[in-house]
Amino acid sequence: MADRVDVTCPCCRTRLVVDATSGEVLAEERPPVDHGKTFDQALSDVRGGERKRQEAFSKAFDRTQRLDDLLSRKFEEAKKKAEKEPGGKPRGPFDLD
Repeated sequence: MADRVDVTCPCCRTRLVVDATSGEVLAEERPPVDHGKTFDQALSDVRGGERKRQEAFSKAFDRTQRLDDLLSRKFEEAKKKAEKEPGGKPRGPFDLD
């Protein structure tokens, strides 16, 4: 049996050398990270994110406004229906005795 085991992390592709008997990590090799963006590109990404957040907020606000209108119309319809139906006060569960 080997005294060391090489393991590669499936998420970050880091290569680990692990002692087989103790389970301790003996060495670690991380893959190089490419920071290929310039400052101007990163700044434009941040500004683009601001625009995306504003659009998402506007959509959510419009959806809320439409929901308020819908609920108001439903309430008015329920009031009209209640006024048309005779009988006044509905019977309660203890009125059946």
